[in-house]
Amino acid sequence: MDSISSPINAYSSLLDQGKVSGRRQSGDRQVQDVFSAVLQQIGREGFTSAQPVPESLPLVEAVGSSWEQWFNEFSSTRYTFIAGSGSPSVRENKTADDLRADYKQILINAYENGGYASPESYLKKLSSEDLATIQQVHHLADPIRPESLSSESAINLLLPPDAQVDENRDGLTSVGAAYTLRFPDSNTPPKVRMAWEATTKDMSEQDRMLQVLQMSSQLLVANMHFDKDGQYLRSSEPGDADWMNPRSLANFSFTNQANEWLEYLNRFSAQMQPEQYQRDFGFWSAFRDNLKMYGE
Repeated sequence: MDSISSPINAYSSLLDQGKVSGRRQSGDRQVQDVFSAVLQQIGREGFTSAQPVPESLPLVEAVGSSWEQWFNEFSSTRYTFIAGSGSPSVRENKTADDLRADYKQILINAYENGGYASPESYLKKLSSEDLATIQQVHHLADPIRPESLSSESAINLLLPPDAQVDENRDGLTSVGAAYTLRFPDSNTPPKVRMAWEATTKDMSEQDRMLQVLQMSSQLLVANMHFDKDGQYLRSSEPGDADWMNPRSLANFSFTNQANEWLEYLNRFSAQMQPEQYQRDFGFWSAFRDNLKMYGE
């Protein structure tokens, strides 16, 4: 990091392609647990932090009920139902009740008809109205083209937004044609997730989103290429053969990441606004302490 703005500016091109998500501390847990169990049934990986679903609850029922619970909790802040150019995924003359019911049926049908084992094939069989429903659930700007999807981008269309997975462990969660940055993501170790939630529990959504950007900065910086004189050459793009995810390395440490950020903040503190320095230093110090407490 050679300038104050570099951790944030590194995101500009990726943010044009997708979204950044800083999950809330609760409410997403049940939907992650249920759909992780669905994926595990057919040999796919869900969230490493997921908890077992009670055996007394039939999974097909849990699929529908967990989606409805998630939707009831988050729909008011995540969805608009006013059609127009500013909301290309919104279906005309469809209400929140329609979206909840229509996507619930898609999820149940996918569970009962092999959709999670072969999502690409399942999506190809859906009607244009079903695909439009999925597009609206995931806020996708363009209509879904099932023939163009990867395995990860297809499976995530059949998972509620907070249950989506980074299946290929590239540090991005691919949803349809979009790439999204998330933290915690499906591969975040449980102890690290607990440290994150303890650190961010009293933050505003805006501040939490900023920390998600900072948490993910290594991913973007790791894919920037420079010549021997330190001049920027290019950046690897998602899907390129030389794209790499630092967190997939065996020696990656979130504690080391926190220490690097603290060193960076101290090095450039004189060039920062005092409020920025205090906010970010406080976050990384607290996150490092919580990582130690939870035993990363």
